[in-house]
Amino acid sequence: MASQELPSANLQRTPGHKLLSTNQQLESLHQLLAAVVACQDENEIVKTLTGQLHELISTDAIGIVRSSCEHVRLWSSDQGRETEARIRRYLLRRLGHVAPDTPQLVRSRRPARSRHLSLVPSSACTLIEPDEKPTNAHEIPLALGQEEVGLFFVQRNGNESFTEWERQVLHIIGTVLAVSFRNAESRRFRRDLDRCDPLTDILNTHALDGALTRELRIGQRYRVTACLLVIGLDYFRTVNDRLGHEAGDHVLRSAADVIREMVRDSDIVGRCGGDTFGVVLPHTERRQARHLAERLREHIERHLFVSQSGQVRTTASIGLAAVPDLGVTSSLDWMTIAGAALREAKAQGRNCVAIHVPQPPALACAAALSLAA
Repeated sequence: MASQELPSANLQRTPGHKLLSTNQQLESLHQLLAAVVACQDENEIVKTLTGQLHELISTDAIGIVRSSCEHVRLWSSDQGRETEARIRRYLLRRLGHVAPDTPQLVRSRRPARSRHLSLVPSSACTLIEPDEKPTNAHEIPLALGQEEVGLFFVQRNGNESFTEWERQVLHIIGTVLAVSFRNAESRRFRRDLDRCDPLTDILNTHALDGALTRELRIGQRYRVTACLLVIGLDYFRTVNDRLGHEAGDHVLRSAADVIREMVRDSDIVGRCGGDTFGVVLPHTERRQARHLAERLREHIERHLFVSQSGQVRTTASIGLAAVPDLGVTSSLDWMTIAGAALREAKAQGRNCVAIHVPQPPALACAAALSLAA
């Protein structure tokens, strides 16, 4: 009797176990989606997804590629380079970032009967087909309405395919991914706007001050030299008075473009306000900074600023200050001594470079003690 009751009891319990399992899966899905939505940038989104998806659905490889770039983010359980390279090529081709491969003839070397020559007979050619879609894989377009913003790819090793329920869950995740990527993009755009000067599209004063603070700390901690150039356009007020503010704005935008073109990728360009620009030169000695400052000055002097109001030629005066400096303990100090060097350049007749000369250590200590007293 007991043996007959046991199977029936198991049958009665099975639906309950399935319901419990479904509830657990839904809870895991909810936690994953909530974690993805809470992410602030794309890297955090990808890290969260690849770290938690396996708790919900068994996967051996995950790939994400955005339509706007050619960078594929990949994760695989075995970290096989060949597998990851094959998935990367496939995803890039799917979005049209890489032209489809055509079958290629690959010649394998077979030595002929000679000790001195290595010959390749025509029969040694092997036909290599382009990469096909990996097996036991599922891909989900990341779309917002009619706009496709990327591709979400998952793969399993072995012969186990994704169930219909798992495919539905992956499509839900794909929808949330698309929205999260767009939100992260909007946040990045707003951050860029908060950091940029609206007229010249270079860093604004606040963002430039942050760069100064960072480089000053590096210089103080590691005794690494960094330089600051403060560039002022000469007689800029005359341009505004004679040709109008529209022409003046054009000169400022063009001057910012000239400066950006002349500096290195690692240098930081910002607007200090008015007709003054700042350039932070990390890991740069005074001699190198002066050479760049002279090149900038000469280039601005030769440049013809053309606007609808007419043609303008102007010059620039440049102040240079370097850290570490015993008299500089803040970004404000650094900007102050560079600004003083700029005023010195203007006092010398404009269109020149003036360099701040640090105080000798004894004088700097004496000045600090007098201020403390």
